[in-house]
Amino acid sequence: MDQAERLRTLMGTSDRRARVIAITSGKGGVGKTSLAVNLSIALAQRSRRVVLADFDIGLANADVLMGVQPRMHAGHVLNGEMAASDALTQVAGGVWLLPGAVGARHFSDLEKSERDYLCRSLAEIESSVDFLVLDTAAGISRNVIQFASHADEVIIVTTPEPTAVTDGYAILKAISREKGTGRLRIVVNFANDYAEAQRVFERIQSVARRFLGVEADLLGYIVTDDHVRQAVRRRRPFLLETQGSKASQCVRAIADRLLGEEPVASTAGFVKKFASSLGGVMG
Repeated sequence: MDQAERLRTLMGTSDRRARVIAITSGKGGVGKTSLAVNLSIALAQRSRRVVLADFDIGLANADVLMGVQPRMHAGHVLNGEMAASDALTQVAGGVWLLPGAVGARHFSDLEKSERDYLCRSLAEIESSVDFLVLDTAAGISRNVIQFASHADEVIIVTTPEPTAVTDGYAILKAISREKGTGRLRIVVNFANDYAEAQRVFERIQSVARRFLGVEADLLGYIVTDDHVRQAVRRRRPFLLETQGSKASQCVRAIADRLLGEEPVASTAGFVKKFASSLGGVMG
């Protein structure tokens, strides 16, 4: 079965709605895209159909971490040249990647007809897979807030560094202000151990509870591991490069926790809510 046949099978085997997870961070350099890539693989290894959409507009690099050079990307979808499903590329670990586009237009700059086309195209994917993982840009921007606030759940990646903790709280604050925001989760990367990750989480959570009245939870942590840096240099996901590494074990634990939970109940899917925020109409 070639890639085209596999894609047709993927897009035609389900009418349920995907669990949509937005992965974001308050600043760059905390391992956001690395988590998005490796978590997607971990979910796919557990027999889930997974699409990873690289929506870090302008600085997309999920394809680099996966060692691929795709011919089609999200820019072609934004320009109306093809449907999102036609821009998917099957990559390592059984994941389907919607590659990002460097320098693409912002979603709010699209014409209404282009927005509708984009949203209907994304809806086709949302109704056909188990997980739609969104790798957003880092930092607080309208693009990030639009994506994250409409997902079923938001994973905020931070580290023990003071600036990362501060920025992690800032992005949590911005997202939590949006109506209808899904479950808020924290993943602490580059932690020495669970105890350190718990301390970082408690610093963010205590402030969020006091000043925002918001509850997040610690979804998991990833230990500092030299295997991760080595895998990045080889343009390979560390979950595939060193399956027995401590970082790989941490990511698998995060995937197992997600799969062991009841999905967040939502009457409207991600695409319908996202379309509404753009002024589009989903029929």
